[in-house]
Amino acid sequence: MEQSEFNRGWIVGFIESEGVFTTNTTEIKRITKIGAKEYRYINPAFYLVSRDLSALETVKSLLKMGKINRHGEIFHLDIRRKSETIRLAAFLKDKLKSDLKRREFELWTGRVMEWKSRAWGHGKEHTSERGL
Repeated sequence: MEQSEFNRGWIVGFIESEGVFTTNTTEIKRITKIGAKEYRYINPAFYLVSRDLSALETVKSLLKMGKINRHGEIFHLDIRRKSETIRLAAFLKDKLKSDLKRREFELWTGRVMEWKSRAWGHGKEHTSERGL
């Protein structure tokens, strides 16, 4: 499916209506020679929620990212991989119209950029980043 101007606008509108910019917490316990260690990671995540599976499949196909999960009658497109959150942030930059969603996105984007810099080093640009 082609990502036309209309399709990009439709995705942005859908995200403004049903998207959730949040964080995902992962806790890992490891046994080492000197004892147990616990690690806690708080990373940015994005969820697009709908009862209409076909709408989420369309967004996933157009963006070429995410994974669709089902919880009862509700479906959600999860975007949690670092490379995908970075691409989503670039795709949505300066496109959201709602004041509330724009503020949520700005906070979330700050977390995405912090996450990016933790692994890739401050000031470094990841060369395989793709804009949409």
